[in-house]
Amino acid sequence: MGLRRAGRRYAAAIRMITLPVATTVAIAAAGDPHTRAAAALAWTAVGLWSIVYVPFVIRTHLRWPTVVDGLVLTALAIATPWTVPQSWLSTGKSWVVPFCTFACVAYQYYERWALGGGVAVAVAAGMVTGTAVGRPDGAVIDGLITACWSLVVTALARLLWTLVHRGGAQADAAVADAAVAAREREVSARIRVDELFTNRKLHDTSATTLLLAGLGQTGTVADLMSKRAKRDLEFLRVLRSNVIPPQSDLIDLLRDVADVSPLHVRWIADERASLDAVVAHALADAAGEALTNTARHSGATAVTLSVSRLADGVRVEVCDAGRGFDLAAVPSTRRGVRESIIDRVNAAGGVAVVESIAGRGTIVRLEWHRA
Repeated sequence: MGLRRAGRRYAAAIRMITLPVATTVAIAAAGDPHTRAAAALAWTAVGLWSIVYVPFVIRTHLRWPTVVDGLVLTALAIATPWTVPQSWLSTGKSWVVPFCTFACVAYQYYERWALGGGVAVAVAAGMVTGTAVGRPDGAVIDGLITACWSLVVTALARLLWTLVHRGGAQADAAVADAAVAAREREVSARIRVDELFTNRKLHDTSATTLLLAGLGQTGTVADLMSKRAKRDLEFLRVLRSNVIPPQSDLIDLLRDVADVSPLHVRWIADERASLDAVVAHALADAAGEALTNTARHSGATAVTLSVSRLADGVRVEVCDAGRGFDLAAVPSTRRGVRESIIDRVNAAGGVAVVESIAGRGTIVRLEWHRA
């Protein structure tokens, strides 16, 4: 559609450029007052019609302006004996031929081949007739050759436009295919993100449940575990509906994960900390994983959970005084720290840092800054 619109504009530009040139040559070349008057009259008619023709070509897809324009130019070509001096015609010259040829070429840039070619043949026939009648010797061969060359030029213009049009169509198809592929990749990536998010939620809940079962504490926190699992499930449903609440309270989410921890949690936090829902859940879930890891591996019985407001974000820290560990020595098959803490916070646009020294405990620092 855009290419055809450009073709219409180009056709209009051809007419507006050749119009004044042909007018000037026609009047200047007239050898006598009668020829000059006829040329002026003929060109005035063509000019007035062109004022109507050009806007229709640019703004509409109607066929009749092209048909009428072809008839006007055919009549102009037939009128050659009265508008072109005999001295020009006797040497095979005519200002009508180049003007009509340019017009026939322009048809090929916006009309279908049948109409554009048919009008071009009609105009060429008019040129042959006008030249044959106007020549003093009545020779037809020169006009016929000129008309044939005009048709050859027109055919080449049609071929060129067809190649350009096909190339444009192939380019559009390639762009459309690329857009479809990009959407499919985006959908696949979104599905993978959703699956990863769901798996992390299930991992956190099941890991905490297994830990409490191993410690024999499931009876004391069964209600709390049920409450947390229910909240996780509700948030997963919200994600699936694509109607995510704009804000969630980070402190409430952290209390949920702290309440089901077997550790004694010392709080350093404000009463409220409202954040983007996805960010708040990512920070809270990562903090919950840190509490689970502390209970399973550090040997500590207490942990400090602090929430600090930053100028452009928030910081959550989970600190214990347990045995510590070497993060680099953790096997790649153990994904608790890398995936459930670091990758999870990174996916939400935050940063997670784990610092641990053997015999001196571990600090898990989670930060998120507004863009």
